Amino acid sequence: MGKRKRLYTRFFISLTTISVCCILVLAVVIFFWYRNISIANVNKANRNVLLNTETVFMNYKEIVQNYTMDFYANPNINALMLSGDTGWSDQLYSALSQIKGALVVNQYLENAYIFGVDEPVAMFENMPLSPESKLQLAERMRDSRIVESPFLWDAAQNNGAPVKLMTVFYNDRAFADSEYYGAVALTVNLSKLQNNLFTQAEGEATRYAVLDDNGTVLMHSALSGQPLESGMLEQVVKSSPGQDSFVYKGAGEPRLVTYVYSLQDNLWFISDTPYKDSIRDISSARNLMITLCLVLIAAAALVSGLISRRMYQPIGRLFGNILHLSGNEEALKTGSDFAAASQELELIGARLNQLKKESDDSALMRWLLSPRRAPDESVNPNMRLGATGGAYCVCVLAVLEEAPAAGLQQICSEAVEQIRTGFSGLAAVQAFHPHEGSAVLILSELHSGSFGDYALYRDHWESLAVWLTQPGARCALGISGLAEDLSLLKPKYNEAANGLQYVKFHDQRNIIFADDTIHLNNSPVPDSTFEPVLQAVRLPEQRSHIPQAVERLLAVVTSYRIEQAAIAVSRLALELERTAGLGSDIRHSGFLDHYQVIWQIQSYGKLRGWLEECCYTATGRIDGMSAVQSRSIAAEAIFYIREHYNDPRLSLNSLAEKLSLSPAYLSRLIADEVGSSFPDFVNLIRLEQAQLLLVNELALDIRQIAEQVGYNSSTYFTTQFKKRYGVTPSKWRMSHILQSHG
Repeated sequence: MGKRKRLYTRFFISLTTISVCCILVLAVVIFFWYRNISIANVNKANRNVLLNTETVFMNYKEIVQNYTMDFYANPNINALMLSGDTGWSDQLYSALSQIKGALVVNQYLENAYIFGVDEPVAMFENMPLSPESKLQLAERMRDSRIVESPFLWDAAQNNGAPVKLMTVFYNDRAFADSEYYGAVALTVNLSKLQNNLFTQAEGEATRYAVLDDNGTVLMHSALSGQPLESGMLEQVVKSSPGQDSFVYKGAGEPRLVTYVYSLQDNLWFISDTPYKDSIRDISSARNLMITLCLVLIAAAALVSGLISRRMYQPIGRLFGNILHLSGNEEALKTGSDFAAASQELELIGARLNQLKKESDDSALMRWLLSPRRAPDESVNPNMRLGATGGAYCVCVLAVLEEAPAAGLQQICSEAVEQIRTGFSGLAAVQAFHPHEGSAVLILSELHSGSFGDYALYRDHWESLAVWLTQPGARCALGISGLAEDLSLLKPKYNEAANGLQYVKFHDQRNIIFADDTIHLNNSPVPDSTFEPVLQAVRLPEQRSHIPQAVERLLAVVTSYRIEQAAIAVSRLALELERTAGLGSDIRHSGFLDHYQVIWQIQSYGKLRGWLEECCYTATGRIDGMSAVQSRSIAAEAIFYIREHYNDPRLSLNSLAEKLSLSPAYLSRLIADEVGSSFPDFVNLIRLEQAQLLLVNELALDIRQIAEQVGYNSSTYFTTQFKKRYGVTPSKWRMSHILQSHG
């Protein structure tokens, strides 16, 4: 009783410990996984805001650049730059009024300057600059090329107050040695522009800013009275250009900083979020998770107790049966149940192995391994087969066709007698009939060297094989190689029996020598070998070629080892079922069923007939599928593609397996329905969805859009998009934005 109690306790403790460990590991994994997801979601949201801010900033910059180009191209302003004549004219007044109107409409535009070759000729200043700053700006206009627009610079107002301005200009200096004919420049007040760039809801803790390469804050959202820490800004500008995030632990609480670097403008767009806010969701769920873990642990302990009780009852009886089966009653009194049962199982296993060995040695095996009986029927263990030290071979005979007037056993006995006659004077023949219609023969030399002429030895067998091929009573022979060692009788029997399997793949041949199978190809049969048969089944105009295709296939596989040949034909039968679309019950077990059928077939005619029957069954099922069914399958496939286009693992093979069709047949159905191939159709759906995202989700960058529509590579997505629409996704999006704003 105490021993059973200890075993039950082990079950309970083991199951409870495993359950508790699994729960704790799962809880820890979920905690960290959810924490990382929470941080990643905050990062993603901040990055989208920053990318959108960068896009809006570039749009504002492009608008100002267009103003400068239009003003410079105005013939009246251009004449003013060249001549410096500010005399009154309606045309000049109209042009200058246009400049003044641009400053009024765009409140972030402070000043407008028209520079002649030597000095400014006209200016409009909402924020008057000091003469030194104007002179500095004029000199910079004279030395700058158009590609250097815009630029940031430190200026001074008339009252001496410093100000950082962004200046957008246009002149004709495309190269360093180009002539300077004047310029038009507009200055942008960044502190006013930031009101257009940043919007922030009340109570929002995340702060946004734009930095230059030196870490100076150019624009920012509401900072809640707390400036951005200089150490954090330093770490940002020292980071690798691109998009990334880091946790900054400064003087105050940790901050989650996300940044996007604009290579075109050499600006950093950053967001600053309290770290505790980025993991607020998981912090709120922590108590719930702890409570849930405790409840699960209690439930696991209860279930473990019930399972331990239910498990021990049959296991206890099983151990008792094992011990009683072994006959060792003393084992119950000593040692634990596990140790005793394990020891007794080893003893039982050893006994089973011994029984198996005895079974293998019985009947045919005992006959093969026993010496020849003496004339007085007494067993002489020193007797040898045939001549002392002579060679012998093993022949396995099977009746393939039964004659109307004779039974299997009669045909088999006659075949054995014919072999005795054919080898009379050369070999002693012993025969054993393990089953009806089969026989195992051992032919041993009567005199040493009787089988010496190997060619003559094979001629004897070939002659016998011709005689054994009678109408309606065909026999097959498998012949092992020659040997002298009696201990090899069993391996030689296996050679002969294995050789008999090759007969089914040979037309008009009923004898196989094991020596001829050694050098056959042992590699898998290529899939291309099946294609003529599959084509004949799939295409109605080639149905009449099915017998010839099957015959050629069997002729090809004769050059392979029997195992590879049987596997190839089994795979073909399975592929025929898939081609016919026989339903979702096609599994790997179907292959094993076909393999067993092929292994049991003995004759070429039956194998060929079975294979042709598989072909015609497949053609019948294909022809039986109506056009309505085909359209239904195609519609289901197209619906699935439209629902799962964003799955990178979507492929023709996976969809064909889901619908229980062959990939080739499914591809033809889709092409007939939509007029394009499967890859082209999937690509079209993905690109159409990408167009919608480019228009409606401006916060998503190209890489994210590529991932959302099912592309693993943004480069491949860009290539496909440009191939179809003629422009890259970025240009397509920008064109749409400009059109919508125009």
